[in-house]
Amino acid sequence: MNISLVRHPTDDDWMLVKQCTLVTVGLKSMRPPDYEWKKKMLRARHSPIRELRFVFLLEDVPYWVAMHLVRHHIGCQPYVRTQRNDRQLDYDRRKAPQDAPIDMMWSINAEALMTIANKRLCEQAAQETHDVVEEMCALVAKTNPEFGPFLVPMCEYHNGICHEFNPCGKYSN
Repeated sequence: MNISLVRHPTDDDWMLVKQCTLVTVGLKSMRPPDYEWKKKMLRARHSPIRELRFVFLLEDVPYWVAMHLVRHHIGCQPYVRTQRNDRQLDYDRRKAPQDAPIDMMWSINAEALMTIANKRLCEQAAQETHDVVEEMCALVAKTNPEFGPFLVPMCEYHNGICHEFNPCGKYSN
């Protein structure tokens, strides 16, 4: 598997988020947001963060892992290599193994990325899916470090409280 970050939020994108935020309270600002303001916006998960977009290229991901990821459809747009027999000759779609490698581009807004991290970094997630999301989060933390504290399992995000049906036991409730 190979995972790369094709697009991530820029200073201009963050300025748009700040403008969207301030217009709701009748204010304007020409100053770009600082690191602390960005972290406050991400912590609050207010709707303007949906303007921040990430695009990942996932190559040679097992088909079944891609299917775990595309289930996150709110705030995400997957572009997954087809398995249609008339569009590819690698294998018969009707007999394709679940681990057949596929490529996908995945466009995700900031709120959705945090939600995906909360769910797929959980110890209950399939290890292979966990590994893909963990790599995605590491790439984001390098380019946009303000996201780091929020790209964690749900139990960690909720200070040790697990809301899963069958908790893994990482924290005692």
